[in-house]
Amino acid sequence: MKLGQEWYQREEVASRYDKRFTHGGRVLNREEIEKLLELVDPKGKEILDIATGTGRFAESMEAAGGDVVGMDASKEMLKPGRANYLVGDAFKLPFKGKSFDVSTSMRFLHLIRPRQVPVFLKEVERVTKEKFIFESFNPMSLRALYQWALPQRSYLFRTSYLEELLSDLEFVKDFEANPYFLIPYGAYQVMPYGFAKRVNRIDRKLTEILEPFASTIYWVLEF
Repeated sequence: MKLGQEWYQREEVASRYDKRFTHGGRVLNREEIEKLLELVDPKGKEILDIATGTGRFAESMEAAGGDVVGMDASKEMLKPGRANYLVGDAFKLPFKGKSFDVSTSMRFLHLIRPRQVPVFLKEVERVTKEKFIFESFNPMSLRALYQWALPQRSYLFRTSYLEELLSDLEFVKDFEANPYFLIPYGAYQVMPYGFAKRVNRIDRKLTEILEPFASTIYWVLEF
């Protein structure tokens, strides 16, 4: 995880992070946010967004009626002037027990070593009343083709591995896996916008047929 933290704390990385959501990345951004809002239903909820980055998910949940605190280990990623954004450690969350109705963490699990996952989830459970939404990347997907080229260390988790792990955690009452994006994130980010829209329509249909090969799994944990 240290390598990933160091990567996102670089000023040049943080300053260009949101550029990946231009062109075809706009389609990716829209689909990610819509999926998260569907799973969270933010209205009237106190929400913690862990590894909030530049805050695009936090802002979307706020716009949908949530009271959101965004936290990230990288001060360079956080937008200035936001009173509800703070720097913090995901393994030592600076909040009292059960401070939030819901917690979310997007594009973060892949930075955590497998042995650290239960520790992270336990800390999230400590501050969360109801549920936790996060995502994992699937090694059975096309993402595996460019995994080696990523500048920060990134871990892929088999769905079966996480299902077994979650089943063994006493503090997890129930969980649900939601596969999406047969075509991985990196491909969308280099497509022209119009082409990405057409590809996404195909992607939605193919994911329903080829779920085991989806690049991204959205998880909902109930505590």
